[in-house]
Amino acid sequence: MQADRQRQDSALPDPARKYKSPQELCEDDSLSDERKRALLRQWEYDLRSIQVASEENMTSATSGTAGASAERLRDVRRCLRSLGDATDDQSRTTKQGGGAVDN
Repeated sequence: MQADRQRQDSALPDPARKYKSPQELCEDDSLSDERKRALLRQWEYDLRSIQVASEENMTSATSGTAGASAERLRDVRRCLRSLGDATDDQSRTTKQGGGAVDN
């Protein structure tokens, strides 16, 4: 059980390092649905950041292609929807997928 907790705690900063695919994360029975959604949202944010960097010609050789990021982003969104996350992808107002900030 301690190993499961360590995997969960270490995954949040970069879920892609702990899981080969969003589907693998979704199928991890040691995680609650709430935790899975948090990890998938982090993964989504990371992928959107890569896409923004690509658009601004700021990608590195290790970040992969924009097409691969877009495909992985679709997988992440599919898993989020399967977990009941009904966030409309089209309603996002920033490139990273966040909403508008009220000042």
